[in-house]
Amino acid sequence: MDVLWGAWARQVILARNSLDIMGIYDEIWKKGRSDFPFEVDLNLILSYQAYPSEFEKTKEITMSMLDIDASELLSYSFDLEVPAMYGESKIRWYEDYELTKVKIKEPGYYELGILINGEQKQNVPLWVIAPKKSTWNPDDASTFEEWAEE
Repeated sequence: MDVLWGAWARQVILARNSLDIMGIYDEIWKKGRSDFPFEVDLNLILSYQAYPSEFEKTKEITMSMLDIDASELLSYSFDLEVPAMYGESKIRWYEDYELTKVKIKEPGYYELGILINGEQKQNVPLWVIAPKKSTWNPDDASTFEEWAEE
């Protein structure tokens, strides 16, 4: 079983024969330092693929996200049963997940890792951005970043 892709979305509506994804994003913007830490609810959509030998079998899915200090922000493990299908073709389907109250301590790059039965299958990136002021020092040709005054 594979994870073909994953995305953060504002809203996901899965119906029997249709999929509606609204507002795919990979960035969250904040105005400045005073906005941190904050909690956010994240909606995740994953596209799975399985082969006939996996039909009706249960797989252990693990989702984990580390912050920029390598501290674990969240970790979920659950069982997912591959749909019952017949034939000799692989199948693809979507699952959506709501990750509630994810605490973001500071701006930076975050990544949700997805493992199936302990094997890494996909990473879903998320940038949390807040602008900083850059100051150029011509004496030593260096740049210094600091939080803008709020």
